[in-house]
Amino acid sequence: MEEKNEVKEFLDLVRAANHKINLPCSIEIFLLLEIKYHENITASVIADKYHVTIPAVMHKLDSLINDEYLIKIVDEKDKRKKYYHLTPKANLLLADNKQMIDNKINNLFDYLGSDKEELIRILNRIVEMEDEINV
Repeated sequence: MEEKNEVKEFLDLVRAANHKINLPCSIEIFLLLEIKYHENITASVIADKYHVTIPAVMHKLDSLINDEYLIKIVDEKDKRKKYYHLTPKANLLLADNKQMIDNKINNLFDYLGSDKEELIRILNRIVEMEDEINV
């Protein structure tokens, strides 16, 4: 019974911390950032990375294309393969969001002071654990 309380307490803390940090990151922003930092990325690569279905990714990508944040480029050798690139409108949106995100993270780090290194160490351990489990 105590284990369930620990899980509930952990989830409550994660929700509360997320609410306090409140990063302005929608799925669309994550997709745009993924495309920005990974040249010639496909929907299937994004789906694999975020553990979601390709149709779910395609739906969001199509929406971003319709809103003029992305352009779709068809591979010349394999017409089934499509790559996505940012438009100038997307770069402006990301620049605005980057400033907000940077400010929130810097405020968090200022508040944490020397505890910042401990938080980063713990987050790195969580990422390593996930990589080990998913091997």
